[in-house]
Amino acid sequence: MWYTVTIGVFFIAAGEFLRIWAVGYAGASTRARTLGAARDLVTTGPYGYVRNPLYLGNFLLSLGVCLVANVYWLVAVLIVGYFSQYLPIIAVEEAYLLESCGPIYQTYRERVPRFIPQFHSYPDASPHDFSFARALKSEKRTLTAIVCVIGLIFARQSTNLF
Repeated sequence: MWYTVTIGVFFIAAGEFLRIWAVGYAGASTRARTLGAARDLVTTGPYGYVRNPLYLGNFLLSLGVCLVANVYWLVAVLIVGYFSQYLPIIAVEEAYLLESCGPIYQTYRERVPRFIPQFHSYPDASPHDFSFARALKSEKRTLTAIVCVIGLIFARQSTNLF
């Protein structure tokens, strides 16, 4: 149905916008598989509104793909899978940040929500700058995957029309 495709594309665009905004501040170190790879605590940009903008962006992207594909039952699987995957990761990351940044992170954690963005930005923003080039370099694989997945969904749906 055209309206679910439209809503799905909106969620995909919002999720990828959030990811680009986040990595534009934090850099490619957000893709690191080891703790301690980040430059330092980022509290500006989207990180001023929500502590985990990349994970929120991933959720929005995935939700959008479910809607574009018209596979609504997969939304329930997405929600369970999302929290099953990210809650343990976030717990480890938060413990590391608390240990390495101490009271600075504790204050940030108390004032900025984990998943649902707040309407006002964190008042003690870090001096990180946004780099669109850094964001695009980091998101090249994600953007390629989005185009491929959406292309495959539309190709499959168009073959079902005939």
